[in-house]
Amino acid sequence: MKQIPFYFTMLTLLLIWSCDNKQQSVSIDNLIVGKWEMVEYGSGYVNALDTLGFYKNGKADCPPETGKFTYRLIKPDSLIIYNKGFGEQHYKILKLSNDSLIKQIRRQRIYTDSIDEPIIGEIEKYIKVTDK
Repeated sequence: MKQIPFYFTMLTLLLIWSCDNKQQSVSIDNLIVGKWEMVEYGSGYVNALDTLGFYKNGKADCPPETGKFTYRLIKPDSLIIYNKGFGEQHYKILKLSNDSLIKQIRRQRIYTDSIDEPIIGEIEKYIKVTDK
């Protein structure tokens, strides 16, 4: 009988911890949604058209590239951008906050050429310009 308060306390703490983790994962998904403008690239050259757009429905815009893009955010630090019928790029997220995204390509797959290769790419830095 003396152990009941101990088990009740542990169960309560576990429940609180579980709720905290769900709130964090939802906020990470929401952080990526919006339009991002590139402000810095490892080699120094930044094209004014280099933007990314991520939507809640999993779709993405990646101008100046063309195609139908989708994305998947893999917690806590990975992002995959798919170009339907062409390929996919896997990124390591170095930082993701309300106003900045820093990522680095780590793998590239090109379906038509059967290419699947690891890459240590340049670091790309973005700022968020809209939340939609």
